[in-house]
Amino acid sequence: MESVQGRFAQYVKKQIDVRFDESVMSMLKSMIGKMFNQFKCDPFDYSPMVYGLVGLYIDNKIYKLDNFIEVQDFYGALEDVAILKIHTAEDGEIQSCGEGIQMVETPIMAKITGIRVVDENQRLYVNGEQSYNVWLTRGVIFDLKDGREVSFEKSIWFSEFIHVHRGYDLLNTYQSTDVFLEEWEENEDYRGECDRVIRTLS
Repeated sequence: MESVQGRFAQYVKKQIDVRFDESVMSMLKSMIGKMFNQFKCDPFDYSPMVYGLVGLYIDNKIYKLDNFIEVQDFYGALEDVAILKIHTAEDGEIQSCGEGIQMVETPIMAKITGIRVVDENQRLYVNGEQSYNVWLTRGVIFDLKDGREVSFEKSIWFSEFIHVHRGYDLLNTYQSTDVFLEEWEENEDYRGECDRVIRTLS
């Protein structure tokens, strides 16, 4: 892989925004007050993390939450990076990406009272000058009437895995923003900043 220094031999300031857009936010808002029947995904293998996609069954609709690779400008080089997305779907589209893997249905059976979209603003400075301003959606948390939460968090840029959590105070389970900062610590010419922003729907 090309070195960090090589990527910025001739850098330019870039704005990149791969957050959930307004149409997705509107779709999420329409889920509030509806019954979260279940989600469907690959079986967990040692940890609550699954590859590629999760099916969400909400009232009489099905949604596919996926985290697949796309070619994007990743801080100065074109790389395969995973982007979290959500779409309406048919049941037949909720299939494992792995050969011979039978997905598992996990019942929730509680009404959705709110949804929190977890965004990050990642900024990179080269020799003190900001070169990249990146917005991305890290995950989504469903707040339920019985007090529980269900969370789906994308892994790092290059991974297509999704972390799935159920319980309480799930924002505390999210990967620290320090992970992004640590990527740039080896060279004093580069400095990263990362803030987390929560968009709340209720």
